[in-house]
Amino acid sequence: MNALIFLALTAPQAHAWQHTGMLWNRDVFPVPWYMSDHETKDLSSDYQVDVLDTSINAWERDAPCSELSAEYMGVRKGHWKSGSSSSDLLNTMYYDDPAGQNADEAIGVTYSMPSSDFAFEMRDPYDPTVTNFYYYTSDSDIVFSANYTFYTTDDVDQGLCQGNGYSIEAIATHEFGHFWGMDHSCGQDDVEAGDCNDPDWISATMFWTGPNCSNEANSLNSDDIQGITALYGPFATFDVAKGVDKFGGVPLEVCFQLETKGVDEAGGDLVIEWNFGDGTSSSDSDPCHTYTEKGQYTVSITVTGTSDSCGEYSYDYRKPAFVLACEAPQPAVDFDGMFSYEWVEGNTYQMLNQADLTVYGCVDQVQWDVFKDNVLQQSVNAWAPKIDFGAPGKYDIVLNLGGPGGVTAEGLTLTVGGEGTGCSAAPASASVGLFGLLLGLGAALRRRRKA
Repeated sequence: MNALIFLALTAPQAHAWQHTGMLWNRDVFPVPWYMSDHETKDLSSDYQVDVLDTSINAWERDAPCSELSAEYMGVRKGHWKSGSSSSDLLNTMYYDDPAGQNADEAIGVTYSMPSSDFAFEMRDPYDPTVTNFYYYTSDSDIVFSANYTFYTTDDVDQGLCQGNGYSIEAIATHEFGHFWGMDHSCGQDDVEAGDCNDPDWISATMFWTGPNCSNEANSLNSDDIQGITALYGPFATFDVAKGVDKFGGVPLEVCFQLETKGVDEAGGDLVIEWNFGDGTSSSDSDPCHTYTEKGQYTVSITVTGTSDSCGEYSYDYRKPAFVLACEAPQPAVDFDGMFSYEWVEGNTYQMLNQADLTVYGCVDQVQWDVFKDNVLQQSVNAWAPKIDFGAPGKYDIVLNLGGPGGVTAEGLTLTVGGEGTGCSAAPASASVGLFGLLLGLGAALRRRRKA
């Protein structure tokens, strides 16, 4: 599945919700989770599982626009004996911190591990000049502390919770927020600095702490819902149409295909705006666009619409350097040819590659062929190699460069053992044109004349 995108609700402009930079790939939904068999004496065995199942699903229940899904897979026997939280790709929940890994003051801690799979990038909600990068989660474990007493939801409602006690459902719902990818609405530093003064931020399930013996955090508030919907709400991605190449020579026609989930089902008017990265745009659903100049192009879409569960929404999705349009390799600016050379010592010369690299990826293959009397002596695959010609004499050198825009070959004749250094030489003979060895593609041999 392609990466998710950012959904920015139009409801209030100021919000405190934050993300951890990780989220679950929908390909693994329902996200599986397990229980450790290290139980707490505070709660019955059945309730220990049931309350966690209620808490993880509270995010789906209270934020239906996010369409989250999780599934309980059972108890892991004896797993805690080798330590608690781990990156074994089995999301496991532990009571009473059997490995003693939590800080003393922590009520519960979520240990999440990112994968190397990039999900998307999102403009920071507080500073639009900052871009945050998101990766898919590979493993997430939750460890509840042994330093506090946990009570059932009914016990809290009935006033039976006392002392250093907490509602396990409230704490678990908060920790599962981290599990899904939510960070604190406000941290301790924000509060102490006076930067957390909105009641919705303070009453959020994801507020950095919570009161003793309270069930308030069992349910999400508006700030929590906005934040989780920004990660998992209606989304759209795009790719090139089947059989279409997004790398090639100019003019390069690329046909795009919009992929949506939860958008069509949401109903309402849907407006799509494509930005092809070269200053042009389109409002078509599946447009084709021709790139006429070489470059790496970032393609993005902005989708706006409405739905019963989400209200009005607007989101952006972009793929950096998605299209690569190239010309055949050519000399860089201020150079007359593709390469020159410098004498190093003896019969060894340094080749100086002068190809244009202003568009990354437009030169991706290189081969130097050395001929003497029209017989191939050696081939070297390096950008700017030192070549030992072995003995004095006249040699023809052919530089072959290839890329999405085609293949270019250029030849020079070098007299080894003559002048010690040089930056130009006589053209290679017409028969020296074995650049086809590089890619098996047709190209024209560039002939350089003596300066």
